[in-house]
This record gives sequence, structure tokens and C-alpha cells, in this order.
Amino acid sequence: MLTSCSSRKAFERSHAKGKKKELSPQDAALLIQMSYRAHLAHRSQVLRCLRDLAVAKAKLKEIRSFFYNISYRRRIAHDSEERQRFAEKIIVLLLTVDALEVNSSPVLCYFRNKC
Repeated sequence: MLTSCSSRKAFERSHAKGKKKELSPQDAALLIQMSYRAHLAHRSQVLRCLRDLAVAKAKLKEIRSFFYNISYRRRIAHDSEERQRFAEKIIVLLLTVDALEVNSSPVLCYFRNKC
């Protein structure tokens, strides 16, 4: 069987000219299969982005709980190693969020299409 990219091109070439022709059952099945696979690929990408977003949210919740803990703040004020670890946690969170690239993410497209 042809790969989806080459089969799609072959399908478009054979059916692009002239009047719209009725699809053979094999061509119809191929078109449905390609569309469904594209849908699954898009959906898995959206779910992966949402999972990464949930991980970033959990990291933020952890950092926030540390920050609002008064005794931990006192420890940070006096212990430079602990302050360094806290700063590294914040950097990891920022890098995680930066890696998400939410503005170009399919998550926004998914929610725009849902609403």
C-alpha cells in the first residue's frame, strides 16, 4: 500500500481534472482512512500538549506552595543553597512553559473549534 502522502497526491492528481467523478469504493475507503488518520494525529498532538500543560501547572502549584510557606521563606532568606534550588525550580518551570509554545499550539485550535 502507498504511504499516505504519496497516495493523497496520486488521489488528487487522478480526480482533479474535469467534472467531479463518483469515487470507487477503494478510493472512498482510502480517502476516509487518510482523513481519520489525520484526525488521530491531530488529536494525539492536542492531548500531548494538554498533558504537558498539566505538568507545568503542577510544577507551578508546587512552587507556589513553597513560596507561601513562611518557614520555607525564612530558610531561603538565610540559606543560599536552598535559594539556589528554589531558583532552579522556577527556571525549570519557565523552560517547561516556554517549550509548550502555547501560542502556536494545536490546543488553541482545538478549543476554538470546540467553542
